[in-house]
Amino acid sequence: MMELSRFPLDVQVCTMEIGSFSKTTQELKLSWRLGDPIKIYRGLKMPQFNIINNETDRCHEDFQIGNYSCLRALITLERNIGFHLVQSYLPSILIVVISWMGFWMDTDSVPARTCLGVTTLLTVSNQASETQLKIPQVSYIKALDIWMGVCTAFIFAALLEFTVVNYYWRKKLTNKCHNPCRSRTTSDSWMELMPQPNGRGTEQPSPAAEFSISQADSRRYRLLACRIDELSRYIFPAAFLAFNLVYWFYYMSHRH
Repeated sequence: MMELSRFPLDVQVCTMEIGSFSKTTQELKLSWRLGDPIKIYRGLKMPQFNIINNETDRCHEDFQIGNYSCLRALITLERNIGFHLVQSYLPSILIVVISWMGFWMDTDSVPARTCLGVTTLLTVSNQASETQLKIPQVSYIKALDIWMGVCTAFIFAALLEFTVVNYYWRKKLTNKCHNPCRSRTTSDSWMELMPQPNGRGTEQPSPAAEFSISQADSRRYRLLACRIDELSRYIFPAAFLAFNLVYWFYYMSHRH
């Protein structure tokens, strides 16, 4: 039986017992040969594991008809993660990085950014499902499950970020105006906000002033949307890098 909570960064200890089924300890006592009782051939290799240690121990089996002597060998196996790096970790990292490309797209590119977010989300979900089919089914969470879950969360967060950005970009949009993410042009003149006389000696805002005020509100929300995109370009990679440092340090430090 293997304990797979750290899979595929796990270390397994396989036990082998040798004993007698006919002679009790009064007739036969087993003991290991002095020196190096277990010899492992130099060319011995396993597809998924590396043999890193072996130990010997003595044991006793108690039955109703008597006690029996036995010997126990403990072989420590470290899983080789090369296969999982190529098949699981590296592809999922690339998918997460691709989902960040939307932060550099135009905010009004709704079809492109939506397609990118949904495609990457479905891809990493499909990869997680295929990975589960290749490993034993257990009831507890494995290290690979945590990795895939966090990658899925990052991609979903990028899609959610675009939803928020698109909401602010379209909020209180009364007319088509220039892109505030670029430098401000000379058309945004304060002269448009000058009040106009109404013939009764009083002044009231002109229609141009009302339109300019509405443009100012729309511009403020659009600037906020652009700012969210700019911050996301740094926050998402930094958070994913921090997760990688914690993840690999925690599981690699417990392998030996």
